[in-house]
Amino acid sequence: MKEKILSLFGFPPPTPLIKTYGPWKNGTTTVDNALIVDGRNVSNAAALKAIFNELQEGVKQIMANGKVLIYSIQPELLEDVHHSTYQRSLEGISRSLAKELGGKGTTVNLIKLPPNVDVKNYKTVEEFFTSGRSAFITGQAVSANEASSSGREFSEKICVVTGGAGGIGSATVKRLAAEGATVIIADMPQMEERAKTLLSDTSASLSEGKVSFLGADLTKADARKQLLETIKEKHGRIDVLINNAGITRDKTLKNMPEHYWDSLIAINLTAVINLTEDALAMGLIPEGGRIISTSSISGIAGNFGQTNYTATKAALIGYSASKSKELKSKGITINAIAPGYIETDMVKTMPLMTRIFAERLTSLAQAGKPEDIAEAMAFLAHPGAESINGQVLRVCGGSFLGA
Repeated sequence: MKEKILSLFGFPPPTPLIKTYGPWKNGTTTVDNALIVDGRNVSNAAALKAIFNELQEGVKQIMANGKVLIYSIQPELLEDVHHSTYQRSLEGISRSLAKELGGKGTTVNLIKLPPNVDVKNYKTVEEFFTSGRSAFITGQAVSANEASSSGREFSEKICVVTGGAGGIGSATVKRLAAEGATVIIADMPQMEERAKTLLSDTSASLSEGKVSFLGADLTKADARKQLLETIKEKHGRIDVLINNAGITRDKTLKNMPEHYWDSLIAINLTAVINLTEDALAMGLIPEGGRIISTSSISGIAGNFGQTNYTATKAALIGYSASKSKELKSKGITINAIAPGYIETDMVKTMPLMTRIFAERLTSLAQAGKPEDIAEAMAFLAHPGAESINGQVLRVCGGSFLGA
């Protein structure tokens, strides 16, 4: 039915994405169908032409569901005007190429490095972007700082996932637990039964005391304090704090009830900032810690009838960027993830035609799944991803919105 509707509009069915989900430790999920191009020396037209030739030849050979990764230097860190100018051109190439290859399920991403660094130090970043774990990330330009590996291995990590009983939250809980991490689901008390269902339906690693539930209304100061005190007593620290809890209350600004605005700000933004600041003040997040917040592509592009929601999601991007400067000296990273059109239970209630058009507004012409967000969460939580800090990682299939 879906393919017939697509054909009415002249859209061929897209190539299904091949996504490989698996533990980091086995090292077997990096695909062979990948093209890696180092463009850091591009500082003039001749060097840019050489990159064109290399990409053109490589693209001809790459098969469906391939991976293209381009390295560049962060232009703002270069003193030479010409070098900076031509480095910026690589971002335009990567974004356009992502749109050209998206119909075949191939992703194209750009990693912007500091000057004079060894690419070998970014193995974790390279493995992620050339694997099925990043299958719904394309057309992105991600800045990476000086690379090093810090923090505990996953098997030793204590992770907290707020809103962990929901669609994206539960997928993230499963992904982190699959790596051997201890995971605390922090959600509204009334979500405990749903959390129990999650635990009973998943793998043995989730039922051996690795995952637990703590109910708390994070908009209330006493509930946040009790939550953090309990975690401190039982676990002593939080290695990974994932601020995922959030709601929607859609209405145009002209007709929006005041409580729609107030509830969104309280849950999606104020509670996130307060929980993060409280945990830091208590010394719960050690060196090597990771703070990751769920933003949205709507926070970048805006969305009709969602001024309240987009305000909170844009603010979380700003909070991550600003707070990263303070936390860098403490060896703690803070980033945001901006999901695009993801197939959650809420999205499945949308009209079919709306969903089809939403898919067509991406380079990959497909919707993502909660597991795609969970993979991005696991990547940013990895000890080898310390170079990514203060960034917003768009997991949106190359959405044309806000591009």
